[in-house]
Amino acid sequence: MKTFNFYLVFSFLLIFSSCVPNADDIQNPETEDTTETPIDVLENLLIPDNFNFETERSVTLSISDATPFVKYEIFAYSENSSSEEENISEALNNLLYSGKPFNGELNQSFSLSSVYDKVYLLRKDGLEYTSEIITILNNQINFKSASKTTNSDKSASKTNTDSCSICTDNFFLNSDFENGPTLPTTFIITNETNVEGWSTTATDNKIELWKSGFNGVPAQNGTYFAELNANQSSALYQRICTSPGAEISWSVWHRGRSKVDKAVVRIGENLATATIEATMETGTSAWVQYSGTYTVPADQQDTYFIFEAIGGGSVGNFIDNIVITETVAGDCTSVNNKMYYPTELTNATLAFEDLWPYSGDYDFNDLVISYNIQTILDAENNVTQLDYNYTLESIGASYTNGFGLELEGVSPSAISNVTGQNLTEGFIQNNANGTEQSQQNAVIIFFDNSHINVGISNTISIVFETPITTAALGTAPFNPFLIVNKDRLKEVHLPTKATTYYPTTTTIETSGDVKDSDGDFKSPTGLPWAINITGEYRAPKEKVLITDAYNYFATWATSGGTRKIDWFQSKNGYRVEANLKD
Repeated sequence: MKTFNFYLVFSFLLIFSSCVPNADDIQNPETEDTTETPIDVLENLLIPDNFNFETERSVTLSISDATPFVKYEIFAYSENSSSEEENISEALNNLLYSGKPFNGELNQSFSLSSVYDKVYLLRKDGLEYTSEIITILNNQINFKSASKTTNSDKSASKTNTDSCSICTDNFFLNSDFENGPTLPTTFIITNETNVEGWSTTATDNKIELWKSGFNGVPAQNGTYFAELNANQSSALYQRICTSPGAEISWSVWHRGRSKVDKAVVRIGENLATATIEATMETGTSAWVQYSGTYTVPADQQDTYFIFEAIGGGSVGNFIDNIVITETVAGDCTSVNNKMYYPTELTNATLAFEDLWPYSGDYDFNDLVISYNIQTILDAENNVTQLDYNYTLESIGASYTNGFGLELEGVSPSAISNVTGQNLTEGFIQNNANGTEQSQQNAVIIFFDNSHINVGISNTISIVFETPITTAALGTAPFNPFLIVNKDRLKEVHLPTKATTYYPTTTTIETSGDVKDSDGDFKSPTGLPWAINITGEYRAPKEKVLITDAYNYFATWATSGGTRKIDWFQSKNGYRVEANLKD
């Protein structure tokens, strides 16, 4: 029989028990800290590859309307209110385009905020106003009017070097009534459409013409003359192009038919408001000339010349040989057509991060510019001048940054001159016309030191050597960029926008921390270093992420711009006011 060794058993149990942990000895194993920072969360947003953080899109406006002198105004229209009347009232503060078709056609390209999918079109023809709300389809705004055919379709004018309509000699048509139906030896009462240049206020649209010698009355000039009283007491008139400030000399010959006849000469912006410039009272024995001068008021682009009978029924008031001459040229600056971005009375905003190509703090406040662009167009709706009105709202960086704009596809030689630049640091070299030297496209540097420009409002005016189409100019915001800390070879652009010629001479940094190795100004997850906002944007406070200041920025970004397209607006719940700069 084997003997049991208690000593060995006791020793084994003692060793085993020492190897079994109790509850107090158990600890959680050490693991790596995987908590994401707020910047990590932002950088890991699932942003569609083709989304470029645009808050606007390019649209094309096409209007067909051959009515002489007709004017159009196009407004951005939204349905923020419950009634159409309130929505129209709001739209009238959002003017996009104001002007006239050329040769019956109007074709323009411009940028429109993505928050709008409709426009309000207002058509003005003299005192007649018509309007329509138009839905934008495939980025097209199309309108065709059933044009009125009037006898003023061939109104003659000339265009000066600024392409501004200036009325001169012979712009008044058929002044002695020679262009009309061939008359027998007597007279004719005919529709106004048969008498070139002339319209009538008569309700039956009839004009009466006499041939020289009928009933013993000779024409004052030529073969024919008119009687104001055809079938009723009425007026004959022409509506002609004029330039504000122009001085116009006028004269007309008047004669009574069977007694002393009375008529007035009225001149003005429309039939209702034209003022009496002369009263004519003439007997039957001879023609008498009446004359005067008229100064075109400011902003008046066309003028009515009206010869109106006072009483007499269907008999009386011969007129002939009207002479209208512009003796002093007007001021063309106020007769131009105009476009606005984002609208006439609102501003867009550019917001930059300046640490490209490395990650920034995503507060988008290193350079914040509020701006409005007015594009001045000539009578043919081509661009003559670009006025960039801006305020440097905020700088959140210690860098001495600059700011510029490239007009892609526009040669520097296409620019006549640039005014308004503030260049103090000595590293920008310009051509005589204000564009930057050695650039393939027109590049305009607004300022080169953000610190001395903050809070200052300014206007950069870019005047073109010869007018160019809006298609050739391109659409806002064009190609704006930040110059980093006086380094002319380092620019920050909107996503996918190309650098100007200068930075293409350098190599993009390729260290491990670089977030944009291909130079498209988008991080690997699609985040930008610059955004353009078609509205008011208040910059976040220092080190406050844009997503912590604007509650729906991430929603907008991850949807590829299809949801919460108005994320930047001051609506209830959209902004975290405590995280925004004052």
